[in-house]
Formats: sequence, C-alpha cells, structure tokens
Amino acid sequence: MSESEINVINHLLDVEKRASLLTSDAQAEADKRIAAYRAEAENDYKKQHDEILAKFESDYKAQTKAIDEKHAETIAAYRSEIQNTTQDTGAFYKLLDTLLAAN
Repeated sequence: MSESEINVINHLLDVEKRASLLTSDAQAEADKRIAAYRAEAENDYKKQHDEILAKFESDYKAQTKAIDEKHAETIAAYRSEIQNTTQDTGAFYKLLDTLLAAN
C-alpha cells in the first residue's frame, strides 16, 4: 500500500471519528433539550393539576358547607315543629282504652 493510500484511509478514519463525535454531541444536545422540555411540561402539568385540584377542593368545601347548613336548618325546623306540637293526652288515653278493650 502506498503512502497516499494510507493517508487517504487515515483521513477517512479521521472524518469518521469527527462524524461520530458530531453525532454523539448532537445526541447529547437532543437529550438535554428533551429533558428540559420534559421538565417544563411536567411543571406546567403540575401547575394546571394543582389549580384544578384547588378549584375542585373549593367547590367541594362550598357544597359540603351548603349541605351541612341545609341539614342543620331542616333539623332545627323539625325540632321546632315537634316542640310546638301540643299533646292531646286525653285523646291518647281514649285510644289506648279502645285498643286495650278490644283485646
């Protein structure tokens, strides 16, 4: 093999080595950019998720409070109705007498 052939082969090997370095550098840069974009996307997702979660939590608390208040009002109205009801003990005793007399 002549020296010029060896020089051409060495030059081609050098070009191949530089191409390999460029490819690995490009891959490293792509990986770095993908990681940065992924981190940004995850941060955006977490931010939106937290906002939606906070809204749902707020709605849940408001609805729970409204239900609790309605329940308390209903119980208070029932208690008031029961307390204001007059007892007709005479009619009750009369009903007992008729029921017990039948047996």
